[in-house]
This record gives sequence, C-alpha cells and structure tokens, in this order.
Amino acid sequence: MPTRPRVRHAAIAAMACVALVGCTPPSNTGQARSASATTSGEAPASPSPTTTEMPYLTTTPTLEVTGDAVKPGTKLKFGEQAIIPFYSRYAKGVVGLTVTVESVKAPDADIDSLPLKDEDKAKLRGKNFFFVHEKLTNVDGTNLAEVTAPILTAKTRSGGWPGSLLGMGKTDVAGCEDQNFAPKDFSVKGAVFEACRLHFGVASDPITSLAYTTQPYESADSRSVTWRNK
Repeated sequence: MPTRPRVRHAAIAAMACVALVGCTPPSNTGQARSASATTSGEAPASPSPTTTEMPYLTTTPTLEVTGDAVKPGTKLKFGEQAIIPFYSRYAKGVVGLTVTVESVKAPDADIDSLPLKDEDKAKLRGKNFFFVHEKLTNVDGTNLAEVTAPILTAKTRSGGWPGSLLGMGKTDVAGCEDQNFAPKDFSVKGAVFEACRLHFGVASDPITSLAYTTQPYESADSRSVTWRNK
C-alpha cells in the first residue's frame, strides 16, 4: 500500500497549485493600471491663442483734446513736437508728431523711376523735390501698430500748394522712402516711426507750413495744428 500516500500527496499538491494560480493576479494587470493612470494623468491641451481685438477696424472713435494734447490753433516751428490724439484699429491714445521739410533738386534718375507718364516726368525736370519728414513717437504705450502716417496740408511761401504724387503708387526716391505704415512693434512706449511724403515745386517757392487738420482738429487755421519754417 505504499503507493496511495504518494497519489494523495500529488493530489494535494495539484490542488495547492490551482489555488495559487487562482490567487495570483495576471502579470499584465499592473501594466493595464499603469497605462490607465498615464492616460488619465496627461496634461490638458493648451488653450487656443487669443486674438487681439480691433474695435476701430470699421468705426472711427471720437478723439478729444485732453491732458498733454496740444490745443486747436497751436503754432509750432519745424522740428518741434506736438502731442496729438491718435488712434489705430486696436486702441486710441496720443502720439508725438514732429515734422521737418527738406528741399532738393529733383535728379533725372529719380524722376525716371517714378510711376508717371513721360509727359508728366517732363514737367518735373528742373523742379525741386520737397521731402516732408514725419517722426511719430509712441508717448503713452497705446497700441498704434500699423497706423498710417498722417497726411498734412502743405502750403508754400506764395500761399499756394505744392505738387503731390499721392495715389500714384510707389514713389521711392533718394532721401524719401515711400514707407508710411507703422511697423507692428509701434505699440510700446518710446517706440519711434519715421515716414516721408514726397511733394514737388520750384525752388523759389518752397513749403513753409504744414497743418494737421484731422479730428479733433479742423481745417480752419484757428482749429488746426500748424508747423511753420520760422
């Protein structure tokens, strides 16, 4: 009868083995939990970037003369700065505006490069170019990105108006680059943007005054901001 105990022990061992297998979790259970924890612990997606509001893209704000802004009727000399109310599509505030005028004999090479008909180019030969230099300074940190340099009303010594090439396309000439839109970084205090407007006429009748007549100012001499050569 020696074989019976061996069979009994074998059966007990088999039952113990089954019990152990049933009590031991599958080897991949912990991996599944880890994967689940990783998925649930992922950082949320970054929010989409916000766009800059443009409240004055299609509407014109009302500008007022307040604070350091010069009063209507103010007279300055060429080279002096005036603080004027100003706005861009993004915001409204003030800007420092300084203007000067330079008169140079119009070179034939520059005349030939202008987008004009031959008969119009012929009328310019022997004339002078008048460069109206505008320096805009962001004095209060208003977002003035991409603003257009103001168009000033020019008058000559005789009381007339100089010739102008406005609306004629690109009019770059030596000493006066046709770049009249402020860069995108013209939005911080202290930023400077320089522009140039090209006019022409005879040397004996140069530009002697420039007037800013955009609201809140007006075209009347007593309601504009005017720069003069002296």
